[in-house]
Amino acid sequence: MAHKKNSSKPDFPVHENARAVCHRNLPPVKPEHRHDGAILLFYQYIEPIWTKTEHKKALKKVIEIATKNNITGRGRVAQEGLNCTLTGKPDDIRSFCYGLREWQDIFNETDFKITDGTPFEKLFKSLSIKKANELVAYGLAGDKAPSLKKFAGTHLEADEYHKAMQDPDAVVIDVRNAYESTIGAFKPPESGATLIDPKMRNSVEFPKWLNSKETQERINGKKVLMYCTGGIRCERATALLNQMSEVMKDLKPKGVYHCRGGIERYVKTFPQGNYSVI
Repeated sequence: MAHKKNSSKPDFPVHENARAVCHRNLPPVKPEHRHDGAILLFYQYIEPIWTKTEHKKALKKVIEIATKNNITGRGRVAQEGLNCTLTGKPDDIRSFCYGLREWQDIFNETDFKITDGTPFEKLFKSLSIKKANELVAYGLAGDKAPSLKKFAGTHLEADEYHKAMQDPDAVVIDVRNAYESTIGAFKPPESGATLIDPKMRNSVEFPKWLNSKETQERINGKKVLMYCTGGIRCERATALLNQMSEVMKDLKPKGVYHCRGGIERYVKTFPQGNYSVI
């Protein structure tokens, strides 16, 4: 059903919420949230990937920084990077993020998504950071993974993505699984982009779906706009499409893009819903 308007939310885009914090200071804690909890969502790919020794040290270091700052939550550390959902006090969350930046410069490129004002009873009770082979289970770990430096799609901020969905020559592709798509998704305007739902049970099905002739016919010659919950799945998905289009003569999209921060950032930018549905 369509997203219902909430009179307590602004009926206009909050453009500042659309901007990633990469290479910027993190947003300050507002006085009204000083005594609440906070949630942190982030991922960061590493390229070239960490060696096995570096991977082991990275896992230990992330746990060390998190423990030092009283952070709880869940995370995965693979040779290709990190993907975490963490909780804690607002100042502690920010100290953790700055700790990662101090540890390695690559984390200045990380889009740390912080939500303050979370009740303490909603926070994780413990910390679990685990070793993983792949951040998203596409079956593209190691040498199989398309290079993000060479093939990654173009990031669009949430308000830019909103405008791009108005283009009738574009297609919007949901790279999440079918269950997530039924909970909440984008719905482009009738005169705008065409929505394509791969209806995947899990991410490992995406490469096969993208390789199908039917899929390639629908996206050839189109501006491709991918999206997911927080952005991580689109990184590899857009890179895979760009890699394939480089060698396939009948697969030439007019640019491959994705929403930085995913639908999670979009709904913060457009609190009243607009092109999102729930």
